Amino acid sequence: MIRSILGGVILVMGVLGLFLLSNPEEKSVWVVRGNMQKEPLEIVLGRYFCSENRVPILELHNTAQAVKPNGETYFFADVGSLFLWLDRQKEKEEMTLWVYTQDTERYVPAQGAWYSRIDVTPMGYGFGAYEFHIYGLADYYYEEVQQLALRGETLWYPMVRQLLVENRL
Repeated sequence: MIRSILGGVILVMGVLGLFLLSNPEEKSVWVVRGNMQKEPLEIVLGRYFCSENRVPILELHNTAQAVKPNGETYFFADVGSLFLWLDRQKEKEEMTLWVYTQDTERYVPAQGAWYSRIDVTPMGYGFGAYEFHIYGLADYYYEEVQQLALRGETLWYPMVRQLLVENRL
């Protein structure tokens, strides 16, 4: 009994210590307002969070950004997350979309990028963006990949994953 009480006290002290040591200036960022230039913003890794999956963005690869007409910028840890979030938005046609490319390691307009379906991505959808066409890897257009994501034809679906791995799809 004493061990369980001591363990509980240590746990509470640990949580309280983490809370007190955290810097209140460093707040989580979910949305940035005022981006009227509609350019991709610099992401602070670990501080910015995915608007769809509510996870921290820990690397730039496979990230995406959506800028609404009013200048609100939303961030995504995975390109597949962008597609799912975008489907629920009313003003999707007026948004400016950016994806971080695997080949040139910079943000490019999502509609002009090429896409792969077999990349290792944070949320496991498998959609990797590329600025340049790479035969046999980045063979898909924006509209194709968007439809695949909305239909659930991602690496999460076992049959699709098997067919993609075997290069039969």
